Amino acid sequence: MKRIRVAQGKQKGDAGIPLAPLETFHVVARHQSFSQAGKQLGISQPAVTQQIRRLERSLGLMLFDRTGRGVVLTDAGKTLDGFAQRIFSLLDAARDAMSNLTGLQTGHLEIGASRTAGAYYVAELLDGFKKRYPGVRVSLTVGNSESILAKVLDFTLHAGLIAGPSDDPHLTSAPVIRDQMLVILPPGHALAGHSVIAIPDLREHPLILREPGSATRRQIEQAFRAHGLVVTPTMELESNEAIKSAVADGIGVAIMAHAAVAQEVSAGRLITRPLRESLTLDFSLIYHRDRILSPVVAAFLALAPSAAPRGR
Repeated sequence: MKRIRVAQGKQKGDAGIPLAPLETFHVVARHQSFSQAGKQLGISQPAVTQQIRRLERSLGLMLFDRTGRGVVLTDAGKTLDGFAQRIFSLLDAARDAMSNLTGLQTGHLEIGASRTAGAYYVAELLDGFKKRYPGVRVSLTVGNSESILAKVLDFTLHAGLIAGPSDDPHLTSAPVIRDQMLVILPPGHALAGHSVIAIPDLREHPLILREPGSATRRQIEQAFRAHGLVVTPTMELESNEAIKSAVADGIGVAIMAHAAVAQEVSAGRLITRPLRESLTLDFSLIYHRDRILSPVVAAFLALAPSAAPRGR
């Protein structure tokens, strides 16, 4: 079987993949843009184009289809990018390991969090990590659970904190946080007299939900389906803060995790009632099974004992 080597350059008779153009290719694939890749790499767009052409000539394959809006990966490009993701993940892990042989003093941790996790839960984990390892730089990306899953899968993020578990076979998913979901109402609402509210009680009231792709929304939709009901939201909003403001203004009611609404309840702007169905919002720490865990990533996972890798 013919061996393909990753090399710094191609010489006569060498079938190696040049490493510098491979990195440029990987950044272009991530941004789907030659110009954005150039900005990240600190080189000109013509230099990016030259690197990609060099790599395509080396392989004898087209890696991108050029479109009016940018570039998209060909089938060959998609295959190569899967390997590139692993190669550069391994290089990052090696770099961290070498720089931390005398202790975890430097490095970079890139974490993602769903919007609810990012607003109310991840800060405690990151604060604990920074206190223990102050020399490590931490970057936090916030989005809905689907977007964070995608970024962990393509190796953009080291790990993510999302609502609900992930059943993707490429990911390790460990539960770390559980919070009760409550009905939130404006003071004086017709349902305020109920000590407990059932899902069917909400049928006659305008319901405000998060956007499609939100794990919180999926939980609520599943609870309605269990009663043979279909959710028809009166409003869809992309942030918990916007939902709380809409509820306080009397536009509708919502279902939200306890931590997300604790401050407004304490201030008297909103009231909460438990659900008879006892919904919980579970948060899991996820990371790619194929990622080589650098000392930085391993140290972060160790802060959440149920997420720490075993036997790896």
